[in-house]
Amino acid sequence: MMQVLETFGLELVAWMGGVAAGYLAWASAPFWWPAMRAFGGRRRLPRPLLFSTCAGCMAYAAYLAFLVALRLLFLTAPPVSAALDQLASHPGMAATLLAALVYGLPLLVFTGWAARFLGARWARLLPPPLDARPAT
Repeated sequence: MMQVLETFGLELVAWMGGVAAGYLAWASAPFWWPAMRAFGGRRRLPRPLLFSTCAGCMAYAAYLAFLVALRLLFLTAPPVSAALDQLASHPGMAATLLAALVYGLPLLVFTGWAARFLGARWARLLPPPLDARPAT
């Protein structure tokens, strides 16, 4: 550990740790955000782990569809692709922030959408418990 601190310095190691923690929070948001919805609040959802898994998978599926659509847009619109290539050729904070917004923000948006969309319908989607008696 001391070699790492001596090589990079304390400030850079702290920045790398902060970036790693932020990336971990962002990348796992499709699973912890719905888990907060399922376990927390006034109304706890039935089968909360299944809900978190389903909402996370929905968020990642919507995110993947967004990335594929975005790539198809870049392939079919040469001026947009050329402008992004020119921006990416100049490394700097603007290019990094643009990539973070274009690729990072939609995952959080899709996560919020999946948690709200599935949370409102979750009780109706599940089958009744096996010990439940039919109403007569």
